[in-house]
Parts: sequence; structure tokens; C-alpha cells
Amino acid sequence: MTHTIQSLHTFDGLYDFFVSFLASFQRFIGVPYNERYNNVFFGGFLGSLFSALQFISSPTLGSLSDVYGRKTMLLLSAAGTLVSHVMWLRADTFTLFVLARFVGGLSKANVNVATAIIADVYEPKDHPKGMALIGASYSIGFLIGPMIGAYFSVIAPKNATLFTLPAQFSIVVTFIHFLIIAFCLRETLDHKQTHESRISTSLIFSIQFEYPSLIRSLASRSQTAPLSSFDHLLYSNSVRLMRRRKRMESIGWTYFLYLFLYAGLEFTLPFLTHLRFDFGSMQQSKIYLFTGLLMLPIQGGYVRRTPLHKQKRLAEIGLMCIIPAFLICAIAHSVVVLYIGLALYAVASATVVPTLTSLISVVHETDKGAVAGVFRSIGALARALGPIFASTSESQLY
Repeated sequence: MTHTIQSLHTFDGLYDFFVSFLASFQRFIGVPYNERYNNVFFGGFLGSLFSALQFISSPTLGSLSDVYGRKTMLLLSAAGTLVSHVMWLRADTFTLFVLARFVGGLSKANVNVATAIIADVYEPKDHPKGMALIGASYSIGFLIGPMIGAYFSVIAPKNATLFTLPAQFSIVVTFIHFLIIAFCLRETLDHKQTHESRISTSLIFSIQFEYPSLIRSLASRSQTAPLSSFDHLLYSNSVRLMRRRKRMESIGWTYFLYLFLYAGLEFTLPFLTHLRFDFGSMQQSKIYLFTGLLMLPIQGGYVRRTPLHKQKRLAEIGLMCIIPAFLICAIAHSVVVLYIGLALYAVASATVVPTLTSLISVVHETDKGAVAGVFRSIGALARALGPIFASTSESQLY
């Protein structure tokens, strides 16, 4: 990404503003001036911006998938991503490059819609199997993506005409992705069932929030006399929805705190390995290769076979690994110790997100796209804020 920025023909006012802002922020947190350090910092800031845009778009796109279908929203997401890559390829100013990132961030609905598809296809008791497949796809990305990025970072500086190669590669991959969705993916949303479910759910939600006194009255009456059939249905469904909402909030906060820490470690790791071990791009890509190789068997073998009632315990194990992973990586002064911390990091990566996604997907039977969208939005917010907090904290320790 930084090579792409440096290759732009015109550095406009927006670029000057970004450079000035990041320089001021680096001085504030005490980060030393280093060209590679600055490049990673710049790329990380744009990555946080990308996550912040997903925080805005994910709930909307997820909800729309409950109305217009999963396939439609995936096609729209792929088309928006393709447009952003074409804008990236054609960008000759920094403003146009950032605009391309805006379009790409607002178009990213593939993960939350894919989560909704899994919830459509699998029975609730089998959700862990489906969510583990999504997690395994992330692991494969950990194996392949960093190696491709490292390869481009090595060949691009040697030939100025190759600065556009990553954008061209992304366009080809995204176009193939669009074709696969268009011709190979069937629609999984039952429009009739969704419409009927939405009517009943919306009615109960409306009564619950607009007429809370009615619910309280039914609650007091239920303690002294039997309720009519309609009153009993209204009261029981309202109570059930309130309990579900509380459970969703609990899972959501857990997910946010985990990804807040996870994103911080993920962002500061290139800083740490470069400054302490003098790792280059290829050596850093091997870190992600190692992480992905550990994640794949955990997700494909263990997480996928863990029944739903044991997913909570598995999530707790993963959560207990992220703090030691932070501490071990922070104190590591040898590559062996660093990789021990990365092993714990891989366990957390392989377990927490798939298990929490499985747990949230069975809380609410309807509006699966909206639930997945909100859940993804929470994660995007954590990924936007976590790197800022982590980089600030790390610099204060030196």
C-alpha cells in the first residue's frame, strides 16, 4: 500500500494533511522517526479508516440481505469492491486513492452476509461446523495473502511500472469472485418465511418499546390470574426478546473487547518484529504463514467438531490465550519466545471469532443478516480503535 501511495503522481492537500496529522500523533506518543516505521504507521491508519467504514456499512448491508436476499447483497458488495480496485488502479492523486478506500470500505458485506448464509443453511446445532468453515477460509487467507503482499513489496520497488500490479491482481481476483457468486451460489433466503417472521417480530418489538406499561401490566397480572391466549403470547414473546437482547449484548461486548486487543497485537506486530528483530517483508509474511498453519487444523478439526453447548467454553479458552500472547510477544528477545507468543495468538484467532459467531447466530432465529451485520460492525469498530490504542501504549513503554 505504501508503495502505491509513493507512486502517485500528485501529492495533494489531503496527503499533506495526513502526513502532518500522523507526524503530530507520532510526536505525541513518542514514536521515533523511521521511514519503514512511518510507512507501516501510514498503512495502519488507512486500515483503521477502512474498518471504521465497515462499522458504518455492515448493519445496513446485513439488514438489506434479509429483504433483498443474500446473493443480491454479495453481488453488490463484490461490484463495489471491484469499482474500488479500478479506482485504485486509476488513482493519480492521493485523494482519489483515499476515495477508492472509502468505496471499498463501504462495500464490504461479504463476511456478515456469508455468516447469514451459514445460519440459513445449517441447523442451529450445526452452526459451529459452518462458522468453522468461515474461520478456515480466514486461515487460508493468512497463509496466502501475506505471501502475495510480500512478493509484491519485493518486486515493485525494482520496477516503477509494477506499482499498479497489486491493483491489477485484486481486480482479477474480485472479478472471478463476482462470477462465482453470480453463477455458482444459490439464494439461501426464504423470502416468504422471512416476511412472515418480520411481521410478528416487528409487532412484538413495537409493542415492547412503544407500550412498555402494557408489558409491565401483563407481568403483574400473570402473577395473580391466568392470561388470555393473546396476552400470554404477547407477554412471553416480549420477555423472550428481552432476554435474547441481553444475551446478544453480552456476546457483543465480549467480541468487541477481544477484537480490540487482537487488532492491537496484529497492528503492532510489524513494528515490534522490525525494530527488535529487523524482520523484512518476507520474514514478517512467514509469521502469518506460521499462524495460518496452526489455525487451520484447530478450526477444521477441533472447532468444527465441538458441539454448540460447548462453544462457550471453547471461546473462554481462546480469550484466555490473547493476554499471554500479548505479554510473551512484548517481552520476547529471541525468535523462539516470539513464536511461542504467536502460537497462543493463533489459538485465540482460531477459536474466539467462530465460537462467538456461532453463539450469536442462534440467539435470534429471524433477521439473521441484520444480526450478522451488527456483529460485524462491532468487530470493525474494534479493529478501528484497537491499533490506535495499542500503538500508543507500546510507544509509551519504550
